[in-house]
Amino acid sequence: MSKIDFSLHKSKVSDPASLMPIIAGKKILMGFWHNWPAGYSDGYQGGRFANLDLVDVPKDYNVVAVAFMKGQGIPTFKPYNLADDEFRRQVGVLNSQGRAVLISLGGADAHIELHKGDEQPLANEIIRLVEVYGFDGLDIDLEQSAIDFADNMTVLPAALKLVKDHYKDEGKHFIISMAPEFPYLRVNGKYVGYIQALEGYYDFIAPQYYNQGGDGIWVQEANGGQGAWIAQNNDELKEDFLYYLTESLVTGTRDYIAIPAEKFVIGLPTNVDAAATGYVIDPAAVVNAFKRLDTAGQSIKGLMTWSVNWDDGFSRDNVTYNWEFYDRYAPLIHGEPEPGERPTAPVNLSARDVTEISMTLSWGASSGPNPIETYTLYRDGAPIGHTAALTLTDSGLTSNTQYSYFVTATDSLENESLPSRSLIVRTAGDITDPEFPEWELDHRYRKDDGVTYEGDKYLCLQEHTSNSGWTPPVAFTLWSKVAIKRRA
Repeated sequence: MSKIDFSLHKSKVSDPASLMPIIAGKKILMGFWHNWPAGYSDGYQGGRFANLDLVDVPKDYNVVAVAFMKGQGIPTFKPYNLADDEFRRQVGVLNSQGRAVLISLGGADAHIELHKGDEQPLANEIIRLVEVYGFDGLDIDLEQSAIDFADNMTVLPAALKLVKDHYKDEGKHFIISMAPEFPYLRVNGKYVGYIQALEGYYDFIAPQYYNQGGDGIWVQEANGGQGAWIAQNNDELKEDFLYYLTESLVTGTRDYIAIPAEKFVIGLPTNVDAAATGYVIDPAAVVNAFKRLDTAGQSIKGLMTWSVNWDDGFSRDNVTYNWEFYDRYAPLIHGEPEPGERPTAPVNLSARDVTEISMTLSWGASSGPNPIETYTLYRDGAPIGHTAALTLTDSGLTSNTQYSYFVTATDSLENESLPSRSLIVRTAGDITDPEFPEWELDHRYRKDDGVTYEGDKYLCLQEHTSNSGWTPPVAFTLWSKVAIKRRA
């Protein structure tokens, strides 16, 4: 295909979101991010995921894939709860931290239908999304019938090549990744065509080692040389499953295609609510599988998980998952302290003395095996101050503006804790909309509506119709308690 001029799509904005961070040679911990609001019980076990801003995703998730780009005809994307410029600003925060934000195309329920002649229109739309939102690449997440539907297998790679070459001419590196279900990577598997078509263009592949039940791999070396079928849902042999399937895929053996180890990322579910099967009960199985791969000279690039929202989600019994996946595996990927060595996350983050331009944040102390030396306060994902105390004043703010905060602790060995729970605070100022009437039953609330409940004020996070089980103090995925001081 001849060279195409994409100059009409070029953004005139020059900001952190214009960067395309380099991931070559880096280990990655990748997480998917949901571009839709949490429901009451979305999980496979009846739990619910957390609504997160991109800037609230812990920093060791150094690749974040926004799910999803989809739709009839040429697929597209629109943030579900943010204006375009705010979404771009948040992407820019991650980019300034050296983190890449990809747009993921597809999803389990997506009907993607591309036809010959759609190559340039699709490339145009991908570039438009990059220029509007600051995306750093695209992840192919086609599943089931969408994988080989219509001309998807030829049109999508051709469009991605156009996009990658376009940004290469600008001196930038557009990332291409894939997240196929592992059975489709057998020699005659449905995903093989994408990998072959994008040879020399793709950056990494993160096969999904979940939702495949009894499918697995025959390992002749197992069972004392008698051979054994090791299934994906066999918890007792999880370490062997992880090791032998990965070994097969990076060496091109046992009826699987070959994917270079330096471009290989294992995909795992975050917890039992995130996938039907595949959750790793004992994290030692993952750690040991990585060690065996290292010993065999087949060190891989990292881990992927579905999803960061589930990592901060809740079980059906309202017990927080508390960033379990991140806490378990960030040390494995990034060489940080072993689990249990980092400080605990600060608790009870709150705001007081809120004015039009400042506020004071306070929190509860962290603990750990080493002395806590400093706390770092983050505003909208960026660090704004360090202190040895349990309080810090943030100033220079804008009136009647909403800010998101979290805090971390760092000990004497420079081990940083997981982030505290986020707190949303609106500065004082003339507020005419939203007002804060008393919360009502069976009322249709829209995002940013304000209510008063038992004397406290709340802002609506997502549109819903209220019921007796979703009062603001309980339904924290629907309501955020805010600290607001009105001008006298």
